[in-house]
Amino acid sequence: MPIIDPLTYLKNVLAKDFADKTHLHRSQEDGCHSLVITISRDYGALGELIAEKLSHSLKVPVYDQEILDQVAGSAKTDKFQFEAHDEQPSAGLSAFLYSLVSGNPATLNDYRHHLCRVVTELARKDCIIIGRGAHLILVGRPIFRVRIVGSKVVCAHRIAEEFNIPLQQAEHKVFEINSKRHKAVIDLYSDRIEHCSLELAKNFDLVINTDHLPVEGATGIILLAIREAGLCQGIPLCKA
Repeated sequence: MPIIDPLTYLKNVLAKDFADKTHLHRSQEDGCHSLVITISRDYGALGELIAEKLSHSLKVPVYDQEILDQVAGSAKTDKFQFEAHDEQPSAGLSAFLYSLVSGNPATLNDYRHHLCRVVTELARKDCIIIGRGAHLILVGRPIFRVRIVGSKVVCAHRIAEEFNIPLQQAEHKVFEINSKRHKAVIDLYSDRIEHCSLELAKNFDLVINTDHLPVEGATGIILLAIREAGLCQGIPLCKA
């Protein structure tokens, strides 16, 4: 019996299901929900690349660090250079970042208020939202929540290669950034959601470990999963 490559099989399934369909633009006026995908990811687990691939396949925008600019706008403040404090050194929304939102020592509730407003507004249209606990903000809505994970060793090898740094330094960076992402979610939502840990699988519709799975394969799995969840009927999915 010939061995069937799983990725090839997945591509064939997607191609068969969507090859004959024409693109249908959905709108709120048509009574359809927007297609919203939230992506929570470990550092170095390829989450951003998968989001880009999904964006290309589904023809929908991705929101990542742009969310911080919109939060500042919602709070009616000047634009701050959030990037240096967000996904790189801190990879989360620290107490220092909350204070930047208004230029004063803003409270956690103030920051959460503006963040929830921005994420909820973005979710009115088709989009992919990376991080910021969006899967918790939009709980109860018909969205698809994805968690991308990877082992510390594999993720560290990717980071070491990407930034040309020693493996030991990369491992420390992976641990530090993941810890801060987890803490940011707990700080933001634990007083409202009892079990909000990023490690809790039931908070997501799909959890993918990319240790042995390339971006293309992970994207194909997500596309098939959202189709099976009934969230993309009428929209043809491009090949992963």
